[in-house]
This record gives sequence, structure tokens and C-alpha cells, in this order.
Amino acid sequence: MKKQFFSALLCGAVVLSAGTFVSCENQYDELSSRVTVLEGYITEIKAQLGKALMTGASITSATQDAKGNWTFVLSNGETVVINASTGGGAGGGSSVTVTQGEGNFTITVDGESYTIPTGASVNSLVYVPEYVDGKVLLGNDGAKVRFLATPAVDVANATFDIAIAEELKTRASDLIKIESAAAENGYVVVTLKGLGVQAGKSYAVVVSMTSGGTTITSDAFTVEVSADFSFNTEELGGVTVKDEYKSDAPEGFLAITVKGSALLEDNVDLKAFFSELPEGAKFKAAPNANQPGGKAQEKSDLLAQSVKEDGTFAWASRPGTAFNENTERPGFLVYVTANDVIKGKVYIVIVDELAGLEEAFFGGRTGNFEAEYGGREVYLELGVNEIDLNKDILTPWETSFGSPDKESIIHNGRTNWFPFWPEYSVANANDDVVLFNDEGVLTLGEIGVKYAKGSRGIFWFYRGFNMIVPEALATTDGKYEAEDGSLHSGAEGFKLDWWGGQYYDYANNPEGFHPGNVTKWGVTVDDKGIMRTSENYTGYGFRLAIDGGYEYAYGIYPFHGQGSDQCGMIFFNRRLAPAGATMPLLSEF
Repeated sequence: MKKQFFSALLCGAVVLSAGTFVSCENQYDELSSRVTVLEGYITEIKAQLGKALMTGASITSATQDAKGNWTFVLSNGETVVINASTGGGAGGGSSVTVTQGEGNFTITVDGESYTIPTGASVNSLVYVPEYVDGKVLLGNDGAKVRFLATPAVDVANATFDIAIAEELKTRASDLIKIESAAAENGYVVVTLKGLGVQAGKSYAVVVSMTSGGTTITSDAFTVEVSADFSFNTEELGGVTVKDEYKSDAPEGFLAITVKGSALLEDNVDLKAFFSELPEGAKFKAAPNANQPGGKAQEKSDLLAQSVKEDGTFAWASRPGTAFNENTERPGFLVYVTANDVIKGKVYIVIVDELAGLEEAFFGGRTGNFEAEYGGREVYLELGVNEIDLNKDILTPWETSFGSPDKESIIHNGRTNWFPFWPEYSVANANDDVVLFNDEGVLTLGEIGVKYAKGSRGIFWFYRGFNMIVPEALATTDGKYEAEDGSLHSGAEGFKLDWWGGQYYDYANNPEGFHPGNVTKWGVTVDDKGIMRTSENYTGYGFRLAIDGGYEYAYGIYPFHGQGSDQCGMIFFNRRLAPAGATMPLLSEF
């Protein structure tokens, strides 16, 4: 590795020579001019190098002259010159370094590094027809297609793929594949192989090539499939599902059933579900159009990312569904292939052991609760407060929240909500405990933990918020007078009502979380159910509607009671307020 460091002083001493004096003012003007030029030069270099990184350009030529100046020619047509006489860390100016690595150069300007690969980067890949009709004839033996790559490319270090191959918008990857690529007589020649194409039909094809970190695509060309094309992409056989996983499937298909928790384990191997597989078997998720209608089609990209060619399986992200909504054909479809021929079409049907637990999660509770934190004894202080909504409020329902030796003020829920909560527990049909209330703390059971992998498990959030006036701040006829003269009582909102500011649409979009704007006033509720006020909290009263739920890999359940959209509403500082408490100005809204 070789490295060049350029360093020069930008501010020099006063220049003196025999019979000549250069004034300080003249020298300052000259120095200022040099600094201005240097700043523009450095800015230009950074812009050029930044553009090269963004566009994936490479260095096609790098030369250094006797004075140490570097000249870099980039594949995007630009030239970058690093002048050894400019730069300079010693005088507080800019420094530039050039480091040559393996297959790249790293140019560092003012501490910011730009690593650019070397070698020709292809700017264009143009299809070169061999026949006057411009078509490529694809038969059982495949077809060779010529491209002109500019500048020339090292085919051995490039990868090729089909970017587009369509006939009535059929997906590309299952129609035609790139079998090989080679350089011949100045051209890049790729060999195509027909997979899902039909005899006698024509297809528009675009080839992509990746070289030197840059991917480009060719222009479109027409592939006409020969009339005698007979390559069979399906030759079913040699694939057998183990008896313990086997289930009913339509003719020509296989089906396996597997517990949802099994697909959440580490290092899942789909091959373990089969007693027979062809030699060199490969796996892939079926394309969108061939998946069962519904979630399997909607999430076909996720399935494609989760099923690996070697048979390993891992959810690329939380699926949020077990793919069983389509009752006519539950599951998702996976192909087992050998030599590009489909040998088995297998539906994987997930047994979600936590499905259908809506009633269990309601837990016999109906409606929602409404109660006051602290009653007439306890209040939130000015500034930062931290309350565990689950442990400190929901469970000790018989006593005053925040003051265990005082009577609670409960407006709603004394009989239909609070008595159920300390005993709250959810189990599935096999009596596997999903979660339970362990002395005021919701806790996941073993199966609840398994299914929550990659998900949040138990979570909380606020459903709505409105600001109210504490009774302690009432000054005029039992009411609070705002700066605009309006009167507000503790039972009224204070010109602020943000119900629905943050919520989950469980019915229509259970994964769609809608954040609210309560944080503007410094009130937050995190996933663990911890409510906090910020250091700017002024002691005003507010009512907070909260909700929570259990999120697992294939679904989500809310904690609220049946017939409600929230667990309940909690008043804070409705009766009391700390010394110095104030309401926000209405002009702040």
C-alpha cells in the first residue's frame, strides 16, 4: 500500500528580498485571495467525490506526476486533480491524503474519507441484434445474446440477471434466466434459458449487469420462443412430506402443517419436513401470482426474502399474519426445484396456537374504567413524574391510586373492570398460558414468549388526551379564568381535546400505529406502560385514555374490555395541584 500526504502552510511570513519590501497589507490581500481559492478548490473536490460515491462511479485511470500531483479519471466522465501544492494542516487550513488500497483509492479531505473502486465501470450495455428483425430466437437449447459494454468490462468479475422479461406483465424470474456470460470478439455474450415461457410467444427482455459496484440495464429486446419449444418447468415427483407434517392438498400439490412457534426458532431447515427430496434440491417462495389470494399475495416479497435457496427459513420481518385468512386455500406456497425444474409445489400451513383468543383477551370485562389518580390526597408534582400505569394504577383498584390507605375515586369500572384485572390471565385451548397478572405486573407465559419473538409482546400506549383545570386552581365562582377571560371548571376540557391522538386500528389495520401529539405537552406513555411528564410540566390537570395489547408474530390482541376501544381513562390532578401550578396560556394552543 502506498500513501501520499500533502501538507503546506497557508499563512506564511512577510516576504523580504534585497531592495524590496512587501507591505503587511499587500501580503494580507494575497493570503486572503489564496485562502479563498483554496476553499473553492476543496469544495469542488468534495462535490466531485461525493457525486462519484452517489452514482457508483469508479476510477478508470490514476496517475501521479513527478511533483506528487494525482489525476483521477472517473467512469462518470469527470476528472479529479489532487494538487500536492495545496492543502495544509499545519497552518489551520485543509489537508488532503491519497491512500491506494486493493482495488480502490481512499481520498481524505479535511478528515472526510471517500473510497472509490478502481477499474472500468460500465456506462452502457446495448443489445446488438444479429438478424434484421432484431429478435432473439429461444429454443430448448437456450439462446445467446450480444451486448456492447462501454467501456469494456471484465465479464469474469461481473454478474448478470434478467431485469425484465414480460408477456402480459408476467413476472420475470420464472420466465427466463441467465445461464452464463462470456466475452466474445469485443461483445458481452449472455446465454438465456427459457423456464416459464410458452412456445410461439414473444417476450420483451431487459438484462442487468453489476460490475465494480455499479448496476446498469440494457435496452429492451424481443425474445421469440420457437414453435417447437418444449422445455418443461414442471416435472413433479421425488418430493415427499414426512407423515407427521403431511396434510391434505389439491391435486398436483403437497401440503405440510407446522406450528407457528416452530417457524420462529433459530436455524429453521425446511428440508427437515421432507422424507424425500431430489438431488440438488433448491427452495423458493412461489411468485405473487401463484400464491393463494389474500395475505400470501400481499406479503409475497416478505415470503421471497424469508425462504432461502438452500432450504433455510427465517422471517425477514414480522409477518403479522399466519396466512390462513383464505379459508379455501390457507398457507403460502413454496417450490422445490432441481435443475430449474419444479419438482414439488408445497403449501406451508401455519398452525397458530394463539388464534381465536379474542374472548379470552376480553377476560369477561366490558366497557372501560374511569378513575382519578390520588383522589383528594395525591397529585403529580411540577416537572418530571413517572407512573407505572399497569402496576400502580390498574391493579390496586380498591384503594386510592397513589395513596393506598385512602379510598379510591372511581367513576366507572368498579364492578365491570377492576375486579377482573388482578386475576387477568389468558390461555389457549390447550391451557397453555399466554400471559397473566403477576401481583400487578403482566407477565408472559412460556408460549407467550415463544410467539412474541420478533414482536413487542406486551405493550401500552395512550389512546387520547385532554387537558382540564384542577379544582385547586379555581378562582372565580369555582372556576378558573384564563387570560382571555373564559371560565373553565375541573369537569370541562381546557380548549384541548385530542381523543384518538394515538391508537391502533385493531379491526382494519392492526399493525397501523398512529402517533399522537400529546408529546407537545410533555406527556408520554411508552410500550412498558410508563407514563412520564417532562421537566416543563406545570401541574395542570389532564385525563389520559390508555390501551394496551399483546403483539406476537402472527397477530395482535388488545387488552380493552368487550364493547370498548380502550382500557380506560385516568384523571391526574383533577382535584389537587402542587404549589405554583399553572395552566398553559390559551395562545399556546
